[in-house]
Amino acid sequence: MQQTKNFRFGDSEIRIPPINRKWIIIGIVVVIGLIFLSSSFYQVGPDEEGVVLRFGKYVRTTEPGLHTKIPFGIETIKKVKVKYIFKEEFGFRTLQAGVKTIYSSQRFDNESLMVTGDLNVAVVEWIVRYRVKSAQDFL
Repeated sequence: MQQTKNFRFGDSEIRIPPINRKWIIIGIVVVIGLIFLSSSFYQVGPDEEGVVLRFGKYVRTTEPGLHTKIPFGIETIKKVKVKYIFKEEFGFRTLQAGVKTIYSSQRFDNESLMVTGDLNVAVVEWIVRYRVKSAQDFL
C-alpha cells in the first residue's frame, strides 16, 4: 500500500493521498462508456429525414424520431428538411417579407443579366421554390 506524500509550499504543508489505480480504471471505463452512449443516439426532427452514411456511403434513410447508429464516426447522420419549401432569389434579395415587402437596394447584376436569343441583354429577376422529395438523392 502506498503512503501519503507530503509537500511543503512556504509555511503550509499539503498531503496528497495515495492514488488507487482501481478507481482510475473504473473512471476511464465509465467515461468511454458515456462517450459511446452519447454518440450512439441521434434524433431526427418532425420535418426532416436522416440519411445514415457509413464511411461516407449511403446505408439507409430514417424517419423522424429517436434512432441509434454505430458510434465513433463510423456512421454519420445528415439531416435533410424534406417538408420545408426552400426559396432561392436571383437578381434581388428580400429583406423583410410581409404585406409591404422590403427589398435590398443592392444590385445583383451578375445574377440577373441574361442574353436573349436576338443578343439583347435583359434584366430578369426570378425566384425558385423547391422542396426535397428524396433526402438520399438530395445529398
